[in-house]
Amino acid sequence: MRISIGPRPEVTVRPEIKAHRPPDEYITLLTKSESEFRNYIRETESDPAFGRLVSEGLVRKVHFKGRVPHHLYQEFQDREFMEFVNKYDVTSKVDWESDFFAKDARRKSEELAAKYKIPRGELIKSLEYCRHLRLSWDGYEEETPSAFFSFDEPDRFRAPEASQMSDQSDESLAILSELLEQYSISEDDFVEHFLSEGKDSFEIARELDMNVNAVEDILEALEKVHVLSAMQVNVVERSDGRSESDAQQIAVVNRLKDPPRAEIQIDANEQYGFRYDIKQPDADMHKEEAALMDKLRLINQRRTLIFRVISFIYEYQYPYFVSGKKLYLKPLSQAQVSREVGEHESTISRILKNKSLETPEGVLQLKFFCQSKREVIERIILIREKAALDKGDRDKPFSDAEIADILEKEYGTKVSRRTVTYYRNKITEAPKFYTRRKSATDPATK
Repeated sequence: MRISIGPRPEVTVRPEIKAHRPPDEYITLLTKSESEFRNYIRETESDPAFGRLVSEGLVRKVHFKGRVPHHLYQEFQDREFMEFVNKYDVTSKVDWESDFFAKDARRKSEELAAKYKIPRGELIKSLEYCRHLRLSWDGYEEETPSAFFSFDEPDRFRAPEASQMSDQSDESLAILSELLEQYSISEDDFVEHFLSEGKDSFEIARELDMNVNAVEDILEALEKVHVLSAMQVNVVERSDGRSESDAQQIAVVNRLKDPPRAEIQIDANEQYGFRYDIKQPDADMHKEEAALMDKLRLINQRRTLIFRVISFIYEYQYPYFVSGKKLYLKPLSQAQVSREVGEHESTISRILKNKSLETPEGVLQLKFFCQSKREVIERIILIREKAALDKGDRDKPFSDAEIADILEKEYGTKVSRRTVTYYRNKITEAPKFYTRRKSATDPATK
């Protein structure tokens, strides 16, 4: 009798403070569909109190257009970040700047949360803000970070001009495109090798039979493009009208060429093309107006959270958005999204529900991008392995250990060989290694 044994549990102890459940009023707003959210905004703005707040200068409706830095959509802008560092006395630590602005700061969020005694959810939001600031500093020719932000004078914060960002983007894209043409790098090779997070320059040079210096030139140009594209979203006036069936679409992901890349676009006329700039209310403000300002803050928070989730999914699944091939989709759980954006898992579940992105492959639900390990393993066997065998690049199928190695190096997901075996046994189209090897070497089966 054969006993089926599941994968060995992979237990890790996380010294973290879990995100707290958000207030009921905010949960109610998150639960609304996109069409209900639009109606909620219209009803809120039709309130006479809204007109009074706007006329008094306490509320301003800020519209975005063109290439806009991502961090302008973040909840932790300069004022919120200053409140954060003051609340937890962050700046009293001598090395806080090197901790918060380090390139790997987000990966060390658990360690930093313990060091600074900060709830991990709040810390991740501030680290995301610092990340966008660092990207802006790296992408522009400023001598010191204070040209963008001064902790002594928070009002000096400014974002790069949209025209400056466009000029920098166009120049970086042109350089990358010339290098890809110079070294005859195909789109498939570009996505598979240069957009893979687990490969270094020596490995890429060996696989493509290239000079290491040429590979490093391409990687350097690609990094500049990523720095700029990670900072931007393109807010556009869409000429095509949207029907009721499009009511759940939040944004559009376009695929561009020369060089191969993707871009997020948001309709300037939709609710994600603007936000409310809200000033601190006076102590003697009327209760009705104060309550309305709280509503506007919740609307901003929903916009911000949805945009942060989309931005994370876009960056995490970027090779798929560039290629349109499911083989490049990486394993992603809702729990991982929750940890990355620093929100309660139930909040992320509500955000992902009944919301979609428009892509060249069609309208895809946000949940589609949360791929399971089983789905990814199935594609490695049924698509990648089959293609390698048919082309003669391999004379035998992948072993479970090799699949585990591919998942770790190319998909950034660490799993044991036993876990691969467990999921493979659940895939009816993917038999055992020995059966697949016999099929690959038997001429009668070809």
